[in-house]
Amino acid sequence: MTTYLVQAPVHRPAAGITLQAATSGDLAPTGAGLALLVVNGATSTTVTLVPLTFDGMSVTFPPVAIAANSVNMIPLPPSVYGPSTVTVTYANVTTLTGTGLSGVAVVTIP
Repeated sequence: MTTYLVQAPVHRPAAGITLQAATSGDLAPTGAGLALLVVNGATSTTVTLVPLTFDGMSVTFPPVAIAANSVNMIPLPPSVYGPSTVTVTYANVTTLTGTGLSGVAVVTIP
């Protein structure tokens, strides 16, 4: 289990976002202007985020389908996922390796 660090995109082409390998049960920080960046490889997967309980009830959301060879951003607003972190599970992590052009990161979105 890893807690992802928040990364900010920059305007210089030489610097960028560092993707890391995904593991089910990782934690993603939540906040206004934050998103989970998922850069998937050759096999499709799904991402499930576990939100807060509301008034003592568990709230569930359907998994987010991530197509093979695609880039996705999933917003992480604290009003939905709480003011701290949210647990992230993946149906398939084999192509979210953190090497080359696949992996995950939490990024700021202006």
